[in-house]
Amino acid sequence: MKKLAGLLAFAVALVGAILLTQYYTHRYSPPTPPPPPPAPAAPAPPATGSSSVSIPPSSGTYTDARGKAPVGFKVLVASLDPAAGKGHLMLKLDQKVTGGMWVWAYFFSPDAPGRYCAGEPVDLTPMTKDDYGKDIVSVNLPVRDCPAPKSPSSTYYARVNVSTESAFAARLTEQRISYDVSQASPVMLEGKK
Repeated sequence: MKKLAGLLAFAVALVGAILLTQYYTHRYSPPTPPPPPPAPAAPAPPATGSSSVSIPPSSGTYTDARGKAPVGFKVLVASLDPAAGKGHLMLKLDQKVTGGMWVWAYFFSPDAPGRYCAGEPVDLTPMTKDDYGKDIVSVNLPVRDCPAPKSPSSTYYARVNVSTESAFAARLTEQRISYDVSQASPVMLEGKK
């Protein structure tokens, strides 16, 4: 009987050691390396002040929560008046939007890391007919809490999101807020003295 109990204890210890090894092997194994990032596009030259500047259009897409077709767009013009709490966007849509859409943008400056200013999503339902055409949309955005520029030459950037689903879907969550200037549009500052 003693031999049988010893054999059983050995088997239980062996199974326990195997399970423990498997658990820690999977838990602490190095993650698979991510695919190499695509070659970054050259960032647009910074635009400051209220003078006219040529801005290469940046583009974006949005896929709603149900995985519907994305709304593709290019930012033609982005401007910000931090003192007045106003932002302006001119977007060129890649396709016609039936019904309506919501536009949300946030503005940030590399001078104030981790801070941005934004307002509520703007409802363009139904699509207004006073825009510059069916596929170009002009949007005025109220913004608040703009970080103060550290110098007169501070540069601001905008990231824009468009949704045909809802205002809630247009607003990016904090986890999706990015301060990467290569993925943002340069902003023309207005109202500077």
